[in-house]
Amino acid sequence: MKTRILRYLKHLGLTILVLLLILIPVGISEGAQVSYGHDATSLNFDGEGPYAFYKNDSLVTVKYIRGNKDDGFAIDEKDFSVNQPIPAEVYFPLDQTKFNFTIPTSFETPRSIYRDNKKILAISDIESGFKTFRDFLIKNKVIDKNLNWIFGENHLVLLGDFVDRGFSTTQVLWLIFKLEQEAKKQGGTVHFILGNHELKNMYGDHQAASLKYTFVASMLGKTQSELYSKDAVLGRWLSSKNVIESINGTLFVHGGLHPEIAALNMSIPQINAFMRKTYYEAPYPKVDEDKKEFLISSKT
Repeated sequence: MKTRILRYLKHLGLTILVLLLILIPVGISEGAQVSYGHDATSLNFDGEGPYAFYKNDSLVTVKYIRGNKDDGFAIDEKDFSVNQPIPAEVYFPLDQTKFNFTIPTSFETPRSIYRDNKKILAISDIESGFKTFRDFLIKNKVIDKNLNWIFGENHLVLLGDFVDRGFSTTQVLWLIFKLEQEAKKQGGTVHFILGNHELKNMYGDHQAASLKYTFVASMLGKTQSELYSKDAVLGRWLSSKNVIESINGTLFVHGGLHPEIAALNMSIPQINAFMRKTYYEAPYPKVDEDKKEFLISSKT
């Protein structure tokens, strides 16, 4: 009897293991996320923002979400001239972190090639993890505990997929935005090289985004795609970025490079200029005699 029970439990355990081995990869491929120990504070909407949108050629509207589920929500909204630096504050509810900065309203396209002898620190796939990103930068002496740039004239290379999956996309993007300005004042550079998840949010694929941002967009009277459109400050900022850069002889991209790219006979600046025109288009290549469409294929 005992032997039969043990045999039954063994078969049951093997069955469960096989099912897990099948279901976990399928779930991940369909966008499922492993989740444990979520703090309810991560879904605190009070202070969420800023969300800045161009109202016309002369004004930018800045919005913050205020309130909670019990008492209701409201939008704190104010217009600013595009000719003035816009004061902004970001709040991270998990540990009550706050940081302040100013928002410029026009953006230059970064260079594609850099040559100097400065240090390079590269990281990718933060996926909305503000605390991890912040603590990594502090540990590696890129920023101090007050989130100020202390990396001097060196290069911080952010290789895409800093958005989606988590609850602090807005906080991550504005921290990059802030550090970019501070680094420039010290002769350093923050390189935000776009990955497929930044582009997904720009052309309207939000399957991997936290449900939080569906609610955020609704509260703001926007669709989720509008959060990163060319009418949004963050969207216009993202659309200025590159997808490939050469820094001190090393090529940096998100994901990798297909060998056939070498046969395109395009310079790095030419690749960036071509790709920048496609940021708000889903990656469905069209017939193209010069093969440039090869660059936007999700398979290549």
